[in-house]
Amino acid sequence: MSLQAFMKPETKPELKPELKPQTFEWIDTNERLQELCEQWSSEKAIALDTEFIRTDTFYPIMGLLQIADTRGIYLVDPLAIDNKEPLQELWKNTNVVKIIHSCSEDLEVFNRYLEVLPTPLFDTQVAAAFVGIGSSMGYSNLVELLFGDLIPKDETRSDWLQRPLSDAQLNYAALDVVHLLPIYHELTQRLSGRQRLQWVELECAALIAKASVNDSVAQHYLRIKSAWKLQPKQLAVLKALCSWREGETRIIDIPRNRLIKDSALFDIAQRLPKTKDQLIELNDVHHRFYSSYGEHCLQLINDVLADDSNYPDRLAAPLNAEQRKLFKQLKAHVVEIAEHISLPAEYLIRKKDLEEVVRYPQQTLLYTPKVLKGWREGVITKSLLSILSHTMNEKDKT
Repeated sequence: MSLQAFMKPETKPELKPELKPQTFEWIDTNERLQELCEQWSSEKAIALDTEFIRTDTFYPIMGLLQIADTRGIYLVDPLAIDNKEPLQELWKNTNVVKIIHSCSEDLEVFNRYLEVLPTPLFDTQVAAAFVGIGSSMGYSNLVELLFGDLIPKDETRSDWLQRPLSDAQLNYAALDVVHLLPIYHELTQRLSGRQRLQWVELECAALIAKASVNDSVAQHYLRIKSAWKLQPKQLAVLKALCSWREGETRIIDIPRNRLIKDSALFDIAQRLPKTKDQLIELNDVHHRFYSSYGEHCLQLINDVLADDSNYPDRLAAPLNAEQRKLFKQLKAHVVEIAEHISLPAEYLIRKKDLEEVVRYPQQTLLYTPKVLKGWREGVITKSLLSILSHTMNEKDKT
């Protein structure tokens, strides 16, 4: 297919949602949930959403599960359900597509509540991007664009653990899934017309694969801003501190920064305090942490510095001037292709991944990165690697 074929204009669909937002069934018994899970298992697709609270905890607490099928809308009370097996089996049923909009937080909630992820997944936010509607479009904006309906946002930050839920909360929750099936049917038609349905299926499968990987406690130090500035022994301390924080916040179930901020961990690793007086002088080390964990923190530093056999290598610094020039050249090509096929550039290759290409060009040319394989090979990979190869050859001549 030519690139011009991707540019076919779309007309506003006539499709309207059949369900009324105030029509829903409240599910708070194991028996009724079991019946419905058997019903949903015969559907080709169901729509999902969650409401949860995560203001004072490390883990999200599910307050409500919304499900829509071709017959109606169902609000499942997770606080009243103690038999999760029917939902777990439904989530694993690959004959039923699970439709979610912007799935990342919902997948985290499902991982915590059900310990299983819904497959196969269809993320309508991803699908909207692949039909040229826009990047990271919110659910309410997508509904308004496709159907002209306005979704209220008044209850976004309300208390979803209170019982009973207010009428406004219930209506808001129902509205969050009522349009997902019509959106799914509209977007799959558009994707099929552009021969991009498989692209979206692969992207959604990748989202599930990413969410399935256990969060590595030992690798959290890589997320700390400016960690590249640290020497190996300082980096070893930062790694140990981050690993300890990850374990502690999971045990006592509080947000990371509630225990100690990233900036404080960086300062400790950079300064390597030897006494509690030196520790309390550091930025963002609050008295509560100092009193409860000061001694443990200093002992951890001593233990790390006593054994230099496992110090990590220094992290890659930001791109230098020459690398930034190459990055800009490759990024311009990515943007050009993206605009030509009406696809957000970040779906072709993310900034972080493009920086890795620039940092390790020879390795990239020898072994095509995973992020440039699959459907991207016929869209961006060949031309991008051709530019990279030409640039490196010209560099070798000088």
